[in-house]
Amino acid sequence: MKILEFITPSNIGGAENYVVNLSKKFIEKGHEVFILSAVVDNDKNPDLSVEQFFSKSGLSFKTIRVGFKYNPLTILRVAYFIKKNKFDIVHTHLSKANLIGAIASKIAKKKSISTAHGLNKKAQYKYCDYVICVSNAVRENLISQGMDEKKIGIIYNGIDISKFNPEAEGLPPRKEYFLNHNNNDKAVKQFDVGVIARISREKGVDLFIEAAKFVLIKIPEAKFFIAGAGSLKEALIKRAKDLNIYNSIYFVGFLKDNLVSFLNELDAVVFPSLKEGLPLALLESMSMKKIVIVSDAGGMPEVVEDGKNGFVVKKGDINAIYQKLIFVYNNRSGLNELADCAAETIKERFNIENCADKTLDLFMKYL
Repeated sequence: MKILEFITPSNIGGAENYVVNLSKKFIEKGHEVFILSAVVDNDKNPDLSVEQFFSKSGLSFKTIRVGFKYNPLTILRVAYFIKKNKFDIVHTHLSKANLIGAIASKIAKKKSISTAHGLNKKAQYKYCDYVICVSNAVRENLISQGMDEKKIGIIYNGIDISKFNPEAEGLPPRKEYFLNHNNNDKAVKQFDVGVIARISREKGVDLFIEAAKFVLIKIPEAKFFIAGAGSLKEALIKRAKDLNIYNSIYFVGFLKDNLVSFLNELDAVVFPSLKEGLPLALLESMSMKKIVIVSDAGGMPEVVEDGKNGFVVKKGDINAIYQKLIFVYNNRSGLNELADCAAETIKERFNIENCADKTLDLFMKYL
């Protein structure tokens, strides 16, 4: 099967990583894959270059300038590209690609399938033949807008569990759980907490900083790491300074190839989103046997069972995040079973192998 993966990113995040991971699995299974991506103008952060990202993946790709969603010239260019290269099916991601790719596919007389990565409006799926939802929350969101249930289904995100493995080859050993001593010659538990997300309002990174303020009162040695880029970074730096906790907050930026090592060093990972589909970083953290604290937004409670393989709090509840972090700090050595259960959950239900097989089965159905 010859598959076109078409994506129109605004930055590099979960959807872009999903496309790369899925494409590699398709190729492993004997299919031919080509990625078509919109160009992202991001002079402020060259680490988020689409060209660099897809080039480093080793996959065949091409970038185009898209413009607006109903740009007739772009639609015709994409339709010509589909027809010329004789793709069997078109798989689209994110709003512009979902519209342009679906219309272009109809012109080229090919089937198109969209993947809904978040809680989006149904209008962007108007012309596609089928919609894959990454969680039940995403599916219910589209149904609530009146979308035909026969046109949508669920295939959960998946990750490469061999890569996100605390025992992975070449991964440095986890640092000691206790620091040597403080000034009073008293053993002190180190406590490193992270958040991995686009720095935007819906991801709730500001809530993470507010919770950190209260945690630091109880655990002055704690350190808080923010991995990601986004428009709110400067505002959050200012907020951390205003709270007088800036020296304990670390903005580490877009991690590229260092995510596994970064996760390996953390004691807990927080996902305080106000709006969410199903973040790959959550699956990756759990696969690394990290203690995760998630809000009840989107599809995250479909993965995390409170007290069994992680902790769930109400979205927007800063105090609940703080309380859970204190609990993790005081009980970290007794939470190994919970961490093991987190990794087992990902292995059984959210690995990339299952995701690829189910997606290919769907493609074959529409062919």
